[in-house]
Amino acid sequence: MSFEIKTLEVKSTDNIHTLRGKIFIPNGEIKGLFHLVHGMTEYIDRYDHLFSFFAENGFVAFGYDHLGHGKTAENDDELGFIAHKDGWKYLVNDVVTFTKAVKKIYPDTPTVLMGHSMGSFIARLVCESYAAEYDKFIFCGTSGPNPASSAGLLLVKIIKAFKGEKHKSNLIQSVAFGSYNNGFEGDTPYEWLTNDREIINKYAADKYCTFRFTVSAMGDLMNLLSKCNRGAWFKSLDGTKPILLIAGDKDPVGNYGKGVKAVYDKLIKNGKKCDIKLYENCRHEIHNDICKDEMFSDILKFLD
Repeated sequence: MSFEIKTLEVKSTDNIHTLRGKIFIPNGEIKGLFHLVHGMTEYIDRYDHLFSFFAENGFVAFGYDHLGHGKTAENDDELGFIAHKDGWKYLVNDVVTFTKAVKKIYPDTPTVLMGHSMGSFIARLVCESYAAEYDKFIFCGTSGPNPASSAGLLLVKIIKAFKGEKHKSNLIQSVAFGSYNNGFEGDTPYEWLTNDREIINKYAADKYCTFRFTVSAMGDLMNLLSKCNRGAWFKSLDGTKPILLIAGDKDPVGNYGKGVKAVYDKLIKNGKKCDIKLYENCRHEIHNDICKDEMFSDILKFLD
């Protein structure tokens, strides 16, 4: 099925910025809406191949650049900074606001929310508070509970007090991501992302991927991760809404599958409808890895 691509701009819930996104519209029968929430230090244009696939299969596919990311950032100085306070809340509420803007165009249409990496943390909190807006959820490249998150938030608070909210801390960067590249061969800090050398090289040369989070944004990230792994999160979800967990078994974000399985086990224990698939020998960005065709097909089956 052919499709057309349009830009879509929606006011952020911070009442300052405009969320700059895109929408892929099938030229034929529309099966549903597919909202993708991108990850940390990247942007929505990196998902054009995924959006194209689902638009070709009858889904209106869309997403936008987060606050502090891509075209939503007003300038390069804003890259990596979310908000002065409670930026994680804006990230969650912006998802629902953008979804509602598209649902006004296509009312009464089944809606699926997918989040990748940090986007999965955001989508998991959307799933908790705004489940009524969606019919199914996909959490890609997510993470289980991190025992060090409380210590990380304390470290963020201390550094922010001394250095300011927009300081970019080498220490926090190292603590959070320093081990991700271990065991992967290559010359960049991004070998853990995918097996695809071309993707890694493009990422490493892209200013919209290689910027770093400010100390306050690192606090937002840690809050998202902590809150989506609370015991209350697993208990409170709407048990009628199907959930799909997908990740690479070589993804350090999901502790090489162990963290993803921990999330799955807790969801099942709490009576939720959940499936899981780990892709063999694949890393963090499974939509850009050797399994991407299989992954797209698996998602399509889940949507249908």
